[in-house]
Parts: sequence; C-alpha cells; structure tokens
Amino acid sequence: MKNFVLALTLLFSAVTFAQTEVSDADLNKFANAYKAVQMENQEVQQEMIDMIKKEGLEINRFQSIQQASVNPEQKVEATEVEMKSYKTAVSKIEKMQPQLQKEMSQIIQENGLTLDRYQEIGAALQSDQALQQKLQTMMMKEQTKG
Repeated sequence: MKNFVLALTLLFSAVTFAQTEVSDADLNKFANAYKAVQMENQEVQQEMIDMIKKEGLEINRFQSIQQASVNPEQKVEATEVEMKSYKTAVSKIEKMQPQLQKEMSQIIQENGLTLDRYQEIGAALQSDQALQQKLQTMMMKEQTKG
C-alpha cells in the first residue's frame, strides 16, 4: 500500500531537469493543490485500509506480503487464504488507480494548474532550496490564517 501511495506521489512529482521559473502565484497554486492532493491521499489510504481489512488481512500482514512480493530476497510465509485475500485486495486497489489518477489531476486543475505545470513545479522544488523555503513559508502563513 505504501508502494501505491509512493507511486502516486512520484506520478505527481516526476523529475524533469529543465530549470523552471516559478512565480509566486504559481507557487501559491501549487501549495493549494499539494494540500488538496495530500488530503485526498489520506482519504484514499483509509479506503485502501478498509478494503484490505474487508478481505480479512491486517495492514501489517498485507504490507509484509507486499514487500516480499516485490523483494525476492525477503521471504514471507502466507497461507492460501492470506494469499487469496492479498491478491483480491491488490486487484481492487489496481482497479482504483485510473480513477484516482483522474481525481488527482482534477484537483490540480481545480487549483489553477495543469498536471504538467504541477509536475514542473514539483521538479523545480526538488532541486531549488530557495524555492522550497518560499513554499514552506507560504504554507506556514496559510496554516496560521486557518
């Protein structure tokens, strides 16, 4: 599950190496979009947790099986019932992905950015500490308002 959320995060902060100019207005839009995406991610995580539990697996058990499935060096013993539950949960989560990506893109657009621009700003933030500081300051000011 963490891998899924990580994949979503990577999707929305894909690295591009072009130097990007970011206006204060765009940075503010990014901040708002980022917060909205984070809130949506939390809701989606809870849905996935509920789905996994409905399949009869505890989250820690699901994660152990997940980690073993992507890391051949990590071994985990699972019963047939656990594996069936795991596979059903993974299948349901995978079926959710296109809709989730659409919703994330829509959230970004509702905050005044295109998906490409959101990704450009995310990439610029990864390599520009001054921009990171500016974003952090902007988000802190917004928190103290609310």
